[in-house]
Amino acid sequence: MSLLHDDTQHGTFEDLLEDSRAPFMDTNELKMEILDIIQTGTGQLMPLRGYTTASELARGSRPNLRLIFAPLDYPTPASGKTLTALFQMFSVPTAFISERVQSVTHAFSFEGSKDGEFRTWLHFLCKAIEDKLDNILWLRSGYFLSRDSQSRTTLICFGASSLLEKRFNSLPSENWKDALDDPFRLFTVVLSDLHFQLDEQLWSLNTSVGAVEQHTIASNDVREFKHNFVHLHYIAKNLIHLKEASDAILRTVQHMIEEQTDNTSPRSVGCRKTLSALRYQQTLFESINLRAVSMEKRMQNVINLSFNLVAQKDSSTILTESSSMHTIALTTLIFLPISTVATIFGSQFFMFIDSGDRDAFHVSPQFWIFWAITVPLTIVVLTTWIYFHPSNVSRWPLLKRSNKRDQACRILDLPGK
Repeated sequence: MSLLHDDTQHGTFEDLLEDSRAPFMDTNELKMEILDIIQTGTGQLMPLRGYTTASELARGSRPNLRLIFAPLDYPTPASGKTLTALFQMFSVPTAFISERVQSVTHAFSFEGSKDGEFRTWLHFLCKAIEDKLDNILWLRSGYFLSRDSQSRTTLICFGASSLLEKRFNSLPSENWKDALDDPFRLFTVVLSDLHFQLDEQLWSLNTSVGAVEQHTIASNDVREFKHNFVHLHYIAKNLIHLKEASDAILRTVQHMIEEQTDNTSPRSVGCRKTLSALRYQQTLFESINLRAVSMEKRMQNVINLSFNLVAQKDSSTILTESSSMHTIALTTLIFLPISTVATIFGSQFFMFIDSGDRDAFHVSPQFWIFWAITVPLTIVVLTTWIYFHPSNVSRWPLLKRSNKRDQACRILDLPGK
């Protein structure tokens, strides 16, 4: 038994299955599509398509090469019984079950024995791109490839796309012969389908990135600029998910190449073909990864530009409000001398007396009290202002020139004045 085996994972899977029973648990098994590769009278290999259940598979004979298109390896009321039967029938390791339960992004493993038996698997997880902000859809699938002691090969595709089913149905006879010689060739077809899914999601997101990019760059009038920053960050979040999926599948292909190199003969023609096909798929995923990096930088550029435009818009608004305040201050300054003079002459220190033929103007002898109170009070107010706002004093023109002269003297090591 493999060191990766962990019985507790069966319990975790059963717990999820138990949680999925409400409001009912379907006791019937699902019909699954299968492809049995048989040899015709002329010696050619061809797929025989059919539909069956897990119980019927257990009772029937097994061909040298069989493909099973099973439901996603996550327990639901409809698929729970079928998945459990498949796991038991093909001795699926608990590590495979654990990966789906934990929703891992990247996983690949190979377990082999001296008599030619092996088990290998991988999981795929990618965010499905939609315009809705509450989108919770994910592209998920799992692939389990095994060969028993009688050299019978089985590939179980959990949650595979309909496009992959059509692709396998249309494979020519020589490809099936290569798959019998080296079952890893089946994974190259799987990777081709995963590349198509990831590429489709990336191009779908590129449409949104291009739209916001064009809108931002075309914003000539800063004052009219408007942007939904929640939508921008939603696009950036989806891009991060796709970049993660791209990095994960790229690492999976790299591990496949290493495993194929370590466990097969380099002189084998089939091995060289498989390695060549895997390396080609690797270049395709590298291309997707480069495009994801480019889109990520473009999106960051759009977000930075949007923030700058908003800052310019706010600055323009502040300047407009500041201009209004300057107008108010200028108006106040114009009428300030008039109001000051009117206030002083309107006080009780000045008296205008109409005495017959002429007017008399009298100044109170206590007028000095006005200055005795006003001057100290003004000094107190100015001192308080300087105490709480010392930085404003340093901006006075005379002090600025004095500070610059002192700095120049310190730099030149000259005595200050």
